[in-house]
Amino acid sequence: MRREASIISPSTKSESLTIDQTSGMSLNRHTMTSLAIMGLRGVALTTKFILALFIAKFLDLQTLGTYGLITGVAVIFPIVAGFGLIAVLSRNAVSQQLDEVAQMLRLYWGIQATIYGFIGFISLGISIYLGQFALASIILAIIFLEHVNNDLFVLLNHLQRPGLANLLVFFRTSVWICAYMILAFVFPGLRDLHILLVFWIGGGLLALAWFALVARDWPWACHTPAGKHRLWFLHHFKMSRTLYANEIANTVSQYIDRYLVGLFMGLEFTGAYVLFWSIGNALSNLVDTGIIQISKPKLIDAHTRQDQSYWASFRLLLIRTLAISTVLAIVTGIFVEITIPYLNRPLVTGWTEVLWLVLLGFMLRMAYEVQGTVFYSRYKDSFTLFSGLFVIVLSILSNLILIPTFALNGAAAAIIMSYAAGIMARHVMITSYMR
Repeated sequence: MRREASIISPSTKSESLTIDQTSGMSLNRHTMTSLAIMGLRGVALTTKFILALFIAKFLDLQTLGTYGLITGVAVIFPIVAGFGLIAVLSRNAVSQQLDEVAQMLRLYWGIQATIYGFIGFISLGISIYLGQFALASIILAIIFLEHVNNDLFVLLNHLQRPGLANLLVFFRTSVWICAYMILAFVFPGLRDLHILLVFWIGGGLLALAWFALVARDWPWACHTPAGKHRLWFLHHFKMSRTLYANEIANTVSQYIDRYLVGLFMGLEFTGAYVLFWSIGNALSNLVDTGIIQISKPKLIDAHTRQDQSYWASFRLLLIRTLAISTVLAIVTGIFVEITIPYLNRPLVTGWTEVLWLVLLGFMLRMAYEVQGTVFYSRYKDSFTLFSGLFVIVLSILSNLILIPTFALNGAAAAIIMSYAAGIMARHVMITSYMR
């Protein structure tokens, strides 16, 4: 080797220093953004947990169980009605201009308006016949608002606006809860499920109004040719159907346990299980939105550019996620163990071991979700679907076998078994087909 080839010129040193400084600044901004988001989500996590405690103490466990079932519907139904389109639109939005994004949203929302109009007409007609018009209307409004706001959250993250995305989530998941609990504590007459759900609607409307204010200058006034909605839907659904099937499978695997607990053990036990499950799910949302979601655009971009840093970024994401998840699980578990006796609910106090099983399931779920970012960023949606179907089948079978035998411990153990198996399956896929 020639000696002069090893000499670095001053200009090269300067350029290297500039690149290092830029990388360091970028890393610092990324870290600060993650910390800010996790701070917001941490407050939301705390308020959700306190709401579950509030319902358990000042209302009853049956109301908490019913609230948990409604929450499940509000998550599952928008996924079914969304056809997986928002995942494709958001992934495409990473490389699109804002006018293209706005036009796609107009077409997508036009289709969603038709779907919800049809479903609303049928469901409200049935509710009138059953004499439950008020409750059905409230639940339908919640489902619609959750659908729109969740879509906006996914889109804004892909547009690299995670701060705004999570600020909107904060308003629709935390502000209304604080307002309700304060007022319901002062005025006991507000301690009613219907009133609680109305406050939930208020939070969704507040977040939607904020987005409308922020996005008022977006190029919304683009012309949409007549008849284009149908062709657009068929084209994009062909691309999204694999992600759609996986999203349904993933959501069902997360929420099926509460319905099976209700089937085998009744609403009161469902309420106790929902209390513990909500803690693990809140932590999952915290880590997912604060770490995993904001890393997806970076991985997509690295794959598109064939950047050699792709796998280093993935490993860093996995390490950060597992480290933070472990700390959160331990701290939260200790805090809840101290708090639960003050509920004066013997049924909950007698099943605290379920909490630690749920927290272990939360940690495994986060590792599983990080693995999924590889498939998503590399457009390998079939791998995502296969592993998702594998997990849901195992989850249902585990719950059906373990709940009748081990009660609430069985439902929590099913979470651990299904995600542990899912991690092994995804690891094999990644090491065998992606590296």
